[in-house]
This record gives sequence, C-alpha cells and structure tokens, in this order.
Amino acid sequence: MEKRLKGKVALVTGSGGRIGPGVVRRLAAEGAAVAVTDLSPEAAEALAAGVTAQGGRAFAAALDVTDSAQAAAVFEAAERALGPLDILVNNAGLLKYAAPFQQTADADWRKILDVNLNGTIICCKLALGGMIARKRGKIINLASIAGVSGLPGWADYAAAKGGVIAFSRTIAMEAGRHGVTVNCVSPGMILGSDPAENNGTWLGRSGTPEEIAAMIAFLASPEADYITGCNYLVDGGRTVGPKGASWEY
Repeated sequence: MEKRLKGKVALVTGSGGRIGPGVVRRLAAEGAAVAVTDLSPEAAEALAAGVTAQGGRAFAAALDVTDSAQAAAVFEAAERALGPLDILVNNAGLLKYAAPFQQTADADWRKILDVNLNGTIICCKLALGGMIARKRGKIINLASIAGVSGLPGWADYAAAKGGVIAFSRTIAMEAGRHGVTVNCVSPGMILGSDPAENNGTWLGRSGTPEEIAAMIAFLASPEADYITGCNYLVDGGRTVGPKGASWEY
C-alpha cells in the first residue's frame, strides 16, 4: 500500500467500536503513527499492539471524550509519545435503543448529545491550537446519514450528528486560513467487514468499516489538501432518493 501518511501522527477516538479498528489499521498501513484511544483501555491496547506487531508506531490510552480534563491529558501524552498531531479522527459515538422521542428519557438523549456532539467539540478544541500554530492539520469528524436526513427512532442521534456537520463546516471556515482542513464522513448502514444483503441501499448491500476507513484515509492524505468543509456520504446511495419504485430498466 502507498504510504501517503508517512511521517504523520494521527489520533483516533472510539477506536474499539465498529468502525474504529478499520480506521486505525488503515491509517497505520498508510504510514501514520497512531494514538489509539477508546473508552475501553483493553480495546485500545490490543489495537495498538496489532499496529506495532506490523512494524508501525502506536500509543494507547483510555479516553472518555466527554471528560475535558482526561481528554487534554491524553492528547498531551499522545504528542509526547508520537510527536505533534497532524490528523484527528473523531470516531467516538453512541447509539442507543430506538424509540419515539417522546418516550426517550432525558438522561438518555443528553448522553447521546454529550458523546456524539460535545465529545467531538472537546477533541477538536484540543487539536486545533497546535494545528493552527503549525499551519497544518486534518480533522475528520464522523457524522451520519441521520444528521442529513433524520432517522425515526433516533431523533437525539440525528440532532447530534447534524450538529457535528454544522460545527465542522464552521470550524473549516475559521481554520482554513491556517492550513487546517475539517471534513465529515457520514456512514450509512455499516454492519461488519462482510457486506450483507440490504434492500435499503441502491447497491443492495451494507457497507464495511474498511470502506469508511478508505474515505477517512483519503481526507487525511495530501490528495485532499484542497478539500474542506465537506460532508461525504458513504451509504451505498441510501440517501439519494426513494427505493422500491415500480419501474424497471
């Protein structure tokens, strides 16, 4: 694989989730040193060990993205271990049970907003200072198709991810003159590394974490230096338009 990220340092939040491991492995394969962070220290350490076993550089830490003090300490430790941060991937997220909004407990929707939106804001704030000072940096925030079109049963999640998209566009405007790009990736249905048949997409299947990781790696690479403020839908065409019309071709 081409080492488009050779010499770069990346930090990935929520590394142990469904999409995170694929992101960590892809960035490392492209040459980046990766700070692997997750709410679970065991998950972060296992992923980091996998990177180093392949000859890469990695740092592992437990991270609750809603804890500003802990996040600041982790960012500082990661930079001491690996060097100044070039790439931030805000992948940490939380999606709970589906329910009409009026049946959602206040504590539940507040938690969804805290992890998905506030966690992204906290980590962006920590990364931006150094990136602006160095006049370079790439921030890739994980949003969702729910933040674009809404998602019944997950109003709180849709609100949080819609907020991530609007926040990212605004920060892209503010940071652009300093050489920092900020973009979003909005996955559709991502079930696992083996695509599953799915009639809800125009491609007829679900996506894989590796396909999301490929878009993230592109946005982190020099090939995307002139791209900022964008939200990339990686959803098999699910949000293109209604599926199931009675026409044939």
